[in-house]
Amino acid sequence: MFKSFSARISVIFFLTSALVLGAVFFFFYFRAAKLRDDAFQKHFENFIEVSANFISGEEVLEIPLEEGCDKLPQGGNLIRKLRSIRAVDPDIFDVYVMVRGPDRSTLRFVTNADRERTPVACGEPYDVRNEPRMRDGFLDAVANMIPSTDKWGTWVSAYAPIRKRTGETVAMIGVDIAQQRIMEIRAEFFNLFLLSIGACLFFSLAIGLLSSFWLTRPMRQVIQGMERVRSGDLNHSLGHFSQIEFEKIANIFNQMTGSLRHMIRELEISTRENERVRHEIEVATEIQQSIFPENPPEIEGLEIAASSAPAKAVGGDYFDFFPVGTDAATRTGFVIADAAGKGIPGTLYMTRSRSVFRVVSSQGNAPGETLSRSNSYIASDSSSKQGMFITVLYMIYDSQEKQMIYSNAGHYNPLWFKSGEKKFIPLKSGGIPVGILPGQEFPEETLQLDSGDILVMYTDGVIEAKAEDGQMFGLERLTRIIEQNSSLGAHEIFEKIQAEIRDFIGKALPFDDMTLMVLRVK
Repeated sequence: MFKSFSARISVIFFLTSALVLGAVFFFFYFRAAKLRDDAFQKHFENFIEVSANFISGEEVLEIPLEEGCDKLPQGGNLIRKLRSIRAVDPDIFDVYVMVRGPDRSTLRFVTNADRERTPVACGEPYDVRNEPRMRDGFLDAVANMIPSTDKWGTWVSAYAPIRKRTGETVAMIGVDIAQQRIMEIRAEFFNLFLLSIGACLFFSLAIGLLSSFWLTRPMRQVIQGMERVRSGDLNHSLGHFSQIEFEKIANIFNQMTGSLRHMIRELEISTRENERVRHEIEVATEIQQSIFPENPPEIEGLEIAASSAPAKAVGGDYFDFFPVGTDAATRTGFVIADAAGKGIPGTLYMTRSRSVFRVVSSQGNAPGETLSRSNSYIASDSSSKQGMFITVLYMIYDSQEKQMIYSNAGHYNPLWFKSGEKKFIPLKSGGIPVGILPGQEFPEETLQLDSGDILVMYTDGVIEAKAEDGQMFGLERLTRIIEQNSSLGAHEIFEKIQAEIRDFIGKALPFDDMTLMVLRVK
């Protein structure tokens, strides 16, 4: 079939190029596909974890499951929250809440966001044998990328526990994404790589044909000369062939090895790029640390201790202190926040949000108004449309009145220990995180503080810190430490908590940013 030398060279060049390019491209495809799937699963887990914090266990327990769905208003508060969660991502099909059933194989529906497409009745049983990992959602946030099928369809799902303020798990929130949508995303990804391979193979064939033409040109001249001689033209001479013309054969092979050298150079460039990124991360770490206040402000009658430790080089947590409005001498603002995501994306989102809070709070508005205005700015940004948001606890302390006015946007409520009563005072849950929906209002609460009272603010990395065996630090352990050391100063209480967390974690690596702030009234 390929009797000509030129055709054989073209085929060899094409097959070799196809083999090398195919191996390289498929290596990077499977590598990129795994990174894509891992990133999606991590984002899915982060999303369901934040969504679970948005719902309190107390409001789930208030729903009378045995009385039927007709007792649950169509626009009930829980349903509105589930619909706001579903509205964050258009790929989400449904969001639902479930409680444990009478046995290990059964769960019971409380309600869901889409009661028209997938109507469920309050207390309706669900056989978890369809999805064994569903029970894991009562323990921790988990995303199951293996599709499961029930009467409503085939899904990729994520689950997370819904807890009471005491830390007790009472229910589970679940989010479903249709498997068909996941397959569409993967197909688009594969087609893009396949198109790239086809284009490279086309150019390889073209280069092979062109190269073979120029490579065999001296041989064709020799053949033509021999044909002339055979025809009787004995006066025909071939002329002079330089050594360079025959070296073109070696040059073709050098082109093939040149492709390999190009790949090595690309690897070296990638290594240098990684080094540059590492340096930029170090700079980003220094910049983030410079954002945090070096020392807490000197406030009459108030002790302050605070710090933040990212799980990676940089993180999405932050805290801040600053004077408020025209009464800066007596009114001080306190902020503790947790941006969705970790690493550089979380840091960038946190930094922008901090700038917005700083500008808005400088106008001297009350905490609720400050959060509302900040939310309007942040929610209009394109990053919020990509699932980014931030939980914020904003407080203003009046040193003359010994009052703390606070507003909560999806963050954990502060722990308030009343020294006179020797107990913790429960506080109302806050609203939704900043950056999800514009036009939100955030209610305010006022705490009248007395000497010896303690306020502790924290992010989820504190109570969800895990030991080597997977056990979480928990809210109960945190409150016990505060209660046992309530006679100490803010710095001593802060150090006690930090030491307990370090001993609890042991050699386990932190999986989330940890930010802690302790206030104590003198």
